[in-house]
Amino acid sequence: MSPPKKGGSVKAKAQTNPQARKSSCFRWIRLIPAIALLQTANPLQRIAIAQQQAPGTIVFVHAPDGGPPWPVQDVYSMDADGANVNALTSDGHSHNPAWSPDGQRMLFVHDSTLRIRPASKEEKQFGSYHPVELFVMDRDGTNRRLLLRMEPVIYSAAWSADGKTIAISALPEEFENRPQADGDPIRAGLFLLPADGQGQPRLLFWNALTPSWSPNGKQIAFSAERPRGQWAIHVANSDGSNDVQLTDPPLMAGSPSWSPDGKLIAFDEFVGHRNQQIFIMDADGSHRFQITSDANWSCGHPSWSPDGKQLVFSCRSASAPCGVVSSAGTPLPQCVRRLFTVSPSDANAKPIQLSERDAAAPEFAPSR
Repeated sequence: MSPPKKGGSVKAKAQTNPQARKSSCFRWIRLIPAIALLQTANPLQRIAIAQQQAPGTIVFVHAPDGGPPWPVQDVYSMDADGANVNALTSDGHSHNPAWSPDGQRMLFVHDSTLRIRPASKEEKQFGSYHPVELFVMDRDGTNRRLLLRMEPVIYSAAWSADGKTIAISALPEEFENRPQADGDPIRAGLFLLPADGQGQPRLLFWNALTPSWSPNGKQIAFSAERPRGQWAIHVANSDGSNDVQLTDPPLMAGSPSWSPDGKLIAFDEFVGHRNQQIFIMDADGSHRFQITSDANWSCGHPSWSPDGKQLVFSCRSASAPCGVVSSAGTPLPQCVRRLFTVSPSDANAKPIQLSERDAAAPEFAPSR
């Protein structure tokens, strides 16, 4: 199946509870349309839509078209309407950018050469493509500084609202292959680190990924694997207490993102075996609402604009799977990844494609 042609529309299949519509606590749901995913506007429509969008900056990762096999990629920035695209890194091994709360700097993960090649089926050309370093740089890509080096892997990081602490999802070398109580190996941990990179990361939770701080800095949302192979959105206090599960584990949810007012959480979740879509829920896990529903695209990694009026997210074509190598050890082709934005509070909104080339993992910059 080939990716949908630009300009095509797809029928939405959003679902709501009719009785819940009568409740005042569902006011925000009534504002969210049953939108069609991935309607790409023509140039004139893009101009009109751009004029309606709030100004802002988005960082994302881009793999060069026609370049080496994925995941060779770098961090880029662009305006909220898709204009003024700029490369912030150029080494081919930088990804997962995350803004500082003042919007002046950003974290990113850098792939570095491992001391010992891991025992896997990876081909030699992929042997050093592992994220093991956490860097910080200015918003224009200058003044890069190493914060943390951790083998074998750092997955992602997020800055606290006061700028003093970084939440990191990683797997330290000393815990690699360590069995849990059920005998399965530990795959990831959620750690806290002072923002200056000094000191040792402090463990909050095992088997946790994609941390996201609440706007007031008191809570962290994350995806936790409990039990094995079943990921759900959790929210806990920033000290690790009061861990609450918000979604059902069999549905495989991840990448939570708080709205600027702290009332909503956007996240991605699998609908079926392979199709991933964008959802919104109240911060306590209630009033879930599906935003996207196109089976031709699998979407994830939502991020709110600083005024809360836009969501940006990335989608990959279901017909062009992403991956480094197959289970047989042969490279998979580059996948089709694009960025889209939508206004979830506009009854007439349709998602608009921002990127004409490869793009993923978008993050809206905070207000400056």
